Amino acid sequence: YVRGIVDRLDMIRLPSSPQQVGLRIVDYKTGKAPNLKYSPRMNEEIAEEAFYQLKIYALLLREREAKLKHKNGNSTFSTTAATPLLPLQSLRLLYLNSESGTAQYLDMDLGETQYERDIILQEIHQDLAKVWTDIQELVQTQNPKAFQHCDRKFCYCHTCRPKIIPG
Repeated sequence: YVRGIVDRLDMIRLPSSPQQVGLRIVDYKTGKAPNLKYSPRMNEEIAEEAFYQLKIYALLLREREAKLKHKNGNSTFSTTAATPLLPLQSLRLLYLNSESGTAQYLDMDLGETQYERDIILQEIHQDLAKVWTDIQELVQTQNPKAFQHCDRKFCYCHTCRPKIIPG
């Protein structure tokens, strides 16, 4: 079970076709914006890690939309309002602070076509499925000492693990 709380959902004009609109997930960050002063490859890794949470939100919204379409017989209208379900087009991290002391944002385009967006979100889906499988396998061992921290900085295991008393 995965859940998230989206800070803001914007309706935006699509850069490729200004007559059309899509959605952008915006997440406010109170920490400083990452300093992208490294090699292009390292900067890409930093950005990818920063957008992981928003990609999960995008996946959840896609799954919700699929459920609504299925429930309404592939209608493009929501059951809660008479507004069309718009394509989720981009993600934005809005940092309230930076090295310069001003707010900055990072944007990620999820792709121009639904196919491109689905590829990105499928990778996140597979990663989450692997995390869940790993957790289930760990629980099956029935060994409380078998757990090690994961490599995801945002994971709750880093918060709760120090509270577990060995032995």
